[in-house]
Amino acid sequence: MKERNMTAPYSSPSGNKVLTIPEVAAYLKISKSKIYYLVSQKQIPHLKLGRNVRIRESDLHEWLDLQTEKVSINFQKFGTK
Repeated sequence: MKERNMTAPYSSPSGNKVLTIPEVAAYLKISKSKIYYLVSQKQIPHLKLGRNVRIRESDLHEWLDLQTEKVSINFQKFGTK
């Protein structure tokens, strides 16, 4: 059986990485406690494996896309054509 590097993110056979809370926090450049808060409020998709929390990289990217605010600018307001 092939031994896995336990410090590297787990990749499923489909290539979808499963990230830990510290990995997600580092990626988003926010605190681990903020990620735990989002998990506790069910505001971010996650997996519970016993007491461990994991987030699929694909779910994280989809969630980020949903968090992006759409901005439209009315150029007429600024006197621009």
